[in-house]
Amino acid sequence: MSTKYVWDRFVRLFHWSLVTAFAVAFVTYASEWDRLLHAYAGYAAGLLILARICWGNMRTGYANFHAFPLHPIEAARYIWQILHGQSKRFIGHNPAGSLMIYALLADGLFTVLTGILVYNDGWLIDRSELLQTLHAWSSWTWLALVGLHVAGVLIESILHHDNLIGAMITGFKRRSKKSELPDHMFHVKHRMRHRH
Repeated sequence: MSTKYVWDRFVRLFHWSLVTAFAVAFVTYASEWDRLLHAYAGYAAGLLILARICWGNMRTGYANFHAFPLHPIEAARYIWQILHGQSKRFIGHNPAGSLMIYALLADGLFTVLTGILVYNDGWLIDRSELLQTLHAWSSWTWLALVGLHVAGVLIESILHHDNLIGAMITGFKRRSKKSELPDHMFHVKHRMRHRH
């Protein structure tokens, strides 16, 4: 089977490092004994997200944000196609996956920011109850988004006979067949619509 290198080493390292930081932070959130470990995991997650944002603006190819633009309407259309068995395969992120990536990054940053403010109580904003509420809500929202992301990966893997988890380990995905969308089709369609 012919394969294509899609996810570079940084993207893969970022992905699994963030998974680890998120898991550690969530497991330790309720423990006063592990409060410092929880904070360090949060700091690590924040630095990883910032590094991914920088990489997405500097790097070319599938890691670049231009390769998977934020387009909620296309995402809704793609989900509709999945429900009706008409979804097409994408080499990079599909429209729904793109929306999920931006949601995960945005909510992740907000969770880390509120966590920093909670941990450093009284620094910049002296509203501890509000900050704790915001941090809790954003954390659980992040968990829900992670759950949806995992579900989407499994569904996409089954529908299009792709091992997306394996691809995020090796970096390689199978090449598109003639009946499937060519590389960056989502990107091309998105740009063409804004030209007219």
